[in-house]
Amino acid sequence: MSSEERRARLVDAAIRVMTRDGVARATTRAITAEAEMPLGVFHYAFHDKAELMAMVTQTISRRSKADIDEAVLSSEPGEEWVAIALAGLVAYFDHVVAHPDEHLVTYELSVSALRDPELQDAARRQYEYYLTENEKLLVAAAELFDVEYAVPTSVLTRLMFSLMDGLALNWLAKGDEEEARQVVDLAAELLVSQVRPKAG
Repeated sequence: MSSEERRARLVDAAIRVMTRDGVARATTRAITAEAEMPLGVFHYAFHDKAELMAMVTQTISRRSKADIDEAVLSSEPGEEWVAIALAGLVAYFDHVVAHPDEHLVTYELSVSALRDPELQDAARRQYEYYLTENEKLLVAAAELFDVEYAVPTSVLTRLMFSLMDGLALNWLAKGDEEEARQVVDLAAELLVSQVRPKAG
């Protein structure tokens, strides 16, 4: 088994343990047992638990982002921008509804990291990853459809991510899917309000 295969196996095991038992119980011993690997393997695969946590959040994020990318970047030029924006946001929220335990894990990891001085850098890297990947999508969409944004892309990315991240947590707590989907509609309209034809 290659180093990358060991890391992937441990990340998948960590996600299973965290979604089933919670982040607090996801010890390295529990994770390696879930992966059916010796405890010592963990330290060959990761420098520390913070690195594992970062890979867990990135793996979960990639799964939801794959759906978003497909929804947005498979759209046809000339399609109404509100439909494109809505498709991307709906794809994200659909993933939250389909995999609530995975998304709950990302919030647990964020709070746990912020409370632990040794893990605070993991929380920073977690949100840097989210913002970077979402900004890449906004840039790609703008290039594909020959448009630009009324505000800096980094600012728009942070606005939309903050809105959808908060919506996901709100839904996890409240469970009102119909109302949450109305918010998704409004979020799409907000995003579209910042889109304009490229100058020239």
